[in-house]
Amino acid sequence: MQDLLAELLWRSEEIAESAERLRQTLPGFQETEESYDALAEQICSIVGLDLYDRYFTQLMRFTDYERQAYYSLGLGLREEIVREMGV
Repeated sequence: MQDLLAELLWRSEEIAESAERLRQTLPGFQETEESYDALAEQICSIVGLDLYDRYFTQLMRFTDYERQAYYSLGLGLREEIVREMGV
């Protein structure tokens, strides 16, 4: 049951697609994305693709925890429920 809840709440392709559509409509997103891409390319050219990829992967893992915590609170889930779900 907890796997099903985790799948519905955090790994929903429908939610990810909706978020992507919304993000595209937010003022300033396109410029921010372009700035990010340019900076990422610059960093990658300095440190190399392997190190950049390792850093970026770890950053995404790290920020997933913050995103899940805020999302859980936004849904009104209690801390104990989130911990039991193991996400």
